[in-house]
Amino acid sequence: MRHLSAATGTGGHLIATEGGPERPIQVTHHGEAQPFSRGLLARSLYAAGLDFDRAYRRVEQLQRQLQHEGTTGLEKQQLAQRIAELLEAEEGADTARRYRLIRRLRRLPKPLVIYIGGAGGTGKSTLALDLAPQLRIYRINATDTVRQVMRMVFAPAILPALHVSSYETPVDPTSEFAPGAGNPQIATLEEQATRVCVGVRAVVERAIAENLSLVVEGVHLLPGLAPFADLEGEAYQFFTMLSTPDEEIHRSHFLARESFAGRRPNRQLDHFRVIRGQQRHLLRLAKEAGVPILDTADREDLLATTIALLGQSLSQRLPWLTRASATSLAERRSPALLLVIDGLPDRPLRSLGARTPLEAAQTPTLDRLAEEGVCGLADPVAPGVVPDTASGNLALFAQSPRVMTRGPIEALGAGLKLKTGTIAIRGNFATLDDRGFVADRRAGRIRKGARKLAKAIDRLDLPASDRVKVRVRATTEHRIAITLRGEGLTSAIEGSDPGDGAPSGRPLAPRPLDPNDDSAERTARVLALFEQEARRVLARHPVNEERRENGELPANAVLTRGVGRVHQLLPLEPGGLPLTAACIGGDRTVMGIASALGASVIRRRGMTANVDTDLKLKFDCAAEALDEHDLVMIHVKGADIAAHDRRPDLKVAFLERVDRELGALLEKLEQPIRIAVTADHATLSEAGAHGADPVPVLIWGNGIAADSVTSFGERAAGAGKLSRFPLQLLIERLFEQHGDEAP
Repeated sequence: MRHLSAATGTGGHLIATEGGPERPIQVTHHGEAQPFSRGLLARSLYAAGLDFDRAYRRVEQLQRQLQHEGTTGLEKQQLAQRIAELLEAEEGADTARRYRLIRRLRRLPKPLVIYIGGAGGTGKSTLALDLAPQLRIYRINATDTVRQVMRMVFAPAILPALHVSSYETPVDPTSEFAPGAGNPQIATLEEQATRVCVGVRAVVERAIAENLSLVVEGVHLLPGLAPFADLEGEAYQFFTMLSTPDEEIHRSHFLARESFAGRRPNRQLDHFRVIRGQQRHLLRLAKEAGVPILDTADREDLLATTIALLGQSLSQRLPWLTRASATSLAERRSPALLLVIDGLPDRPLRSLGARTPLEAAQTPTLDRLAEEGVCGLADPVAPGVVPDTASGNLALFAQSPRVMTRGPIEALGAGLKLKTGTIAIRGNFATLDDRGFVADRRAGRIRKGARKLAKAIDRLDLPASDRVKVRVRATTEHRIAITLRGEGLTSAIEGSDPGDGAPSGRPLAPRPLDPNDDSAERTARVLALFEQEARRVLARHPVNEERRENGELPANAVLTRGVGRVHQLLPLEPGGLPLTAACIGGDRTVMGIASALGASVIRRRGMTANVDTDLKLKFDCAAEALDEHDLVMIHVKGADIAAHDRRPDLKVAFLERVDRELGALLEKLEQPIRIAVTADHATLSEAGAHGADPVPVLIWGNGIAADSVTSFGERAAGAGKLSRFPLQLLIERLFEQHGDEAP
């Protein structure tokens, strides 16, 4: 059999052309051409169930076909389709289906967290190392490593269970193993697992925040402790338990460690009865929890079996994973319009007859779409959590709402380049009175002159800041983006903005989240110095002199918040297929997220982030964009502004304008389409602030069957078929193909 190392070459393979020199086959992915690699392709086929020798032969067969056709270059998607067709013809439909599944699992719209549990010696780490590269997962964590880190933090006197091996107990290891949680050997394992899974959750949350998939393996993964049910909206989680029923095969796994890894097996073999007893206990828990159990006695088929189980598990939520052809899905997919009405949800108001502004507004178009489509409620972050514009719009773009703070998003929208280590901060131009108190956090929502003011404080020289470079850009109205670049900086600080509803007083002092963090202390000091210098420059700027003369509030200070760093965003790929997307709006925060995801950003003169935006222009641009894009988002912010200003009447009027323009768009469209209407968060007119209320959602159009909802409103939507779900899943649901069923 051909050894694995012989099948991993990445060099280009040449084809002969008649009367000329040989030329390599190039495979293009995202515009970058790379040589055709037999080794890499063979690995994918191995994961689909072929042994390495057979996989390599199939790849060589495909290469000969391409040579015969005279092919010198093709797209990666075309290559994948050719491989799938070859497998279907030569190996059967099941193998081709597994190959397609692997490719789709690599393109999930959210992070994938795989938990591999099992007793010692059942092959958890081996499976993790085989599985992760096949799914393009670059992070593997062992619970033993988590336990070791926790040992360094918690002394034996505080958490003694952490400081022994999972199979070590005061009981004679050669004695009969009594079943049940009351057994001290089981009690040790369960107490240790309870502690370690706290650390495992932290690892998982960090991976989700960075939009990275993860494999976690270890004996401490007990069903019931993992996976974490409250993280289901932010990641796909899959748990499998490994088992080696045959005692002699299990024993041989420990002996093999000595041969292949230089690990001494004596310690584990001395406690072999305990380990076997733990396996019985783990399998009982797995059966009770419905966790799939894999027999590792025959390791040849283990990888393919695990991938198949993973696909079956995820296909309940993502039906496209197991469809025969992703190409046919692309051909059937209708373009989709996502209308985001910023700050749409509200609460019943006495001035509106105990109705919300959405319920009080005359919205015949939205009501018709709700009656003919499906409705529900969605949580932008999580139930009870108040979202901001950044987190809500991240969720709308199918990203984790916690992946980035407002600062980096604002900076991206302003066109600032965020290199590794750059600290990004969201700022407001604000007005301080003669006492230095905050008179207006938004400087009267300054527009005219904001760019000049931002330019005046861009690249401020901070001689005491150890060569920290400061960049400033104006974004939307009073908002600015600030970046700090230099050695030893951190995002673990809070800014100076006291926030809406704060009592009258001076701005807060920038401060570290942890007063013992020297880097945070320094970063907060640099930010405070910048704000101090900015006040000095702004106080005498001609723009502010003119504003004072005109009776307007001067923008004489900067308030900061939302400090963070840029993190990786996931591609927009519902159904495992890339989306061509366009975003239309006037808010630079939303535009920043869109541009970071590679979407086309459409912004024209007259498109503002306020009630005076040119709605007709936005909807006209959307009609054009739908001819060229799979997904077009229209973002309108007027309802949010009206609610912040405590003007529910203005919010009602704005919603009625939006409804009229949506109706006009529908009359123009000639192609089948899907439409989703929702919001990034609630803005409460009575309080003038964001709320934790879920946002109403409707989905209408091609292939969508109606539910019982007859009008679009916060209370009506809750009775719809969509029920209540994480807003992060909206794009996925918008593109699902359900025939006569609601998504």
